[in-house]
Amino acid sequence: MTDRVTSPNGLSGQLSAEQKEVQRNRFRYDADRYWGGFPKTVPGGKDGNVLPAWAIGPFTKHPANPVLSPSPDGWDVGVGNGGGVHNGSVIRRNGKFHYVYRGWMPHPPAVYDEWLCGYFDWVCDIGLAVSDDGIHFGKDNAHSPFFRTGDDKRFSFEDVNLVEHDGVYYLFCNRWEWERFKDPSWNGVHLATSTDLMHWKKVGLVFPGAKTMHRNACVLQNPQNQAVRINGKFVMYLNYHMIAYSSDLVHWESEQIPESRQWPGGEGCVALCDYRDEDPDAVLLFTGGHHSGHFYAIGEVLFSKKDLTQPIEWLPRPVLSADPAIPWEDGRDALHPHKPVSYFRDTVFLTGLTRHDGQWWAYYGGSERYSCLAQAPVRG
Repeated sequence: MTDRVTSPNGLSGQLSAEQKEVQRNRFRYDADRYWGGFPKTVPGGKDGNVLPAWAIGPFTKHPANPVLSPSPDGWDVGVGNGGGVHNGSVIRRNGKFHYVYRGWMPHPPAVYDEWLCGYFDWVCDIGLAVSDDGIHFGKDNAHSPFFRTGDDKRFSFEDVNLVEHDGVYYLFCNRWEWERFKDPSWNGVHLATSTDLMHWKKVGLVFPGAKTMHRNACVLQNPQNQAVRINGKFVMYLNYHMIAYSSDLVHWESEQIPESRQWPGGEGCVALCDYRDEDPDAVLLFTGGHHSGHFYAIGEVLFSKKDLTQPIEWLPRPVLSADPAIPWEDGRDALHPHKPVSYFRDTVFLTGLTRHDGQWWAYYGGSERYSCLAQAPVRG
């Protein structure tokens, strides 16, 4: 028997009740399946909870979480047992927090995917929410969503990385077309620019001639979310241990980091520099993926401006991970009776953070369904 969940526009989910249970069991903490290459025991007997001076943390989850949820009557309505609003970047402009986020919406089913046990029946776009205090957000529905217009309605736009340079905002995200979602010449990092965070000019694919998939762009930035040049070039970390360089933030050339220099931790989240006065050469890459048993948790890797491809050290345990006692971090509704609303139970991911008022403000996804806030003190 198929358990169909009808969305506001009449589309239905494709998974049976049995398949849904398989998914809920799959995307949960599993030490055998998702350890991710990290040590089973931490060298020196450390438990991984004492952070080195170069790391950012510890993070405290805000009591007001979740700070952003799907809108039942909006474009970012989410999908049944899938995603909602998350994986956004934050920038402060004119004294306000501007959160540019990924929102899910129903879509005619396309392309069967064995990992998800069914068809893609969703698609994503990017929208804006604004807040005075970084906690209470109002969605800018007058300008959102940004990209799925005209011929681009076929694409899903996901996972935002946002930087500013000389008064221009550069929004990098992942673009997918489900009918060709394994084709790297058609999918991957997409760029748009804006001067006000509301009106966007689509530039297009950043690596249109790529032979391998280029996604999850992490442009090196400072704590004020401004793009930073190293030796005259802007820098971008990408999935699959790639790095790219640009002179103008528009035209990029990528290269593969040698296997001998690769690190555990999954996908890139945020790349940060100039965050420690004591070590001006430090470069910190947040990563998200399989980490010490978590399906998706956040790790940190240290590099140096002197060698952007050689990891110096990485945290043996995640700095931010899901707590199954928190409903919205266990795939359940934030409201009582906390019924299941997402397969992605053990999933914490972030694509942006900023520094303000002596704190790091990191907005992370709770079970792919909600946007949540975690804060850490600025140390040193």
